[in-house]
Amino acid sequence: MVNRSFAVHGTLQICIEPNLMVIRARGPANTEMVLQYQREVNEYRLQLCGKPWASLTILSGEPLLPPEASGMLVESIKQAENMSLVATAVVFDDVQYKAVSEQFWEGIYQRTSLKHAFSMMNKKRKHGYGKKLPTHKAKSRLTLQ
Repeated sequence: MVNRSFAVHGTLQICIEPNLMVIRARGPANTEMVLQYQREVNEYRLQLCGKPWASLTILSGEPLLPPEASGMLVESIKQAENMSLVATAVVFDDVQYKAVSEQFWEGIYQRTSLKHAFSMMNKKRKHGYGKKLPTHKAKSRLTLQ
C-alpha cells in the first residue's frame, strides 16, 4: 500500500441486532473509507462471532471502489467468514449505474466463499431499516441454519 493521506470519501453506518450486522454505505468511496470500515467493523464482528450471523448491506449513490480498496474489502469479507459470517444480502437503494454496481459487487463476492444475494430497493416504497422492507426478487435465496 502506498503511504498517503487523503480525506475519507463516502459515508458509513454500522449497527448490529441479534445475529445480524447492518451496514449502510454511500459511495463513491476510497481506500481511506475501506480502512475506516475495517477499523469500525471489527468491534461489531467480535460481538457476533460466537454463533452464525449474517449481514445486510444497503448501498446507495455510486457504490464503487478503486482496485486497491476492492482487494482490501475481499480480505475483510474473508476475515468475517472466519468469524462465523455465513451470508450477506446486498440491497441497492437509490444507486446510480445499477447494473455496473451489481457487477462490481458480484466480482468482490465471487472472490470469497460467502453466500450472497442482491436486490434493488423499491423506489415507490422506501423504508428505513427496522421497518418492514418491500419484497424483492433476489438471484438466490439465503438461509441461516
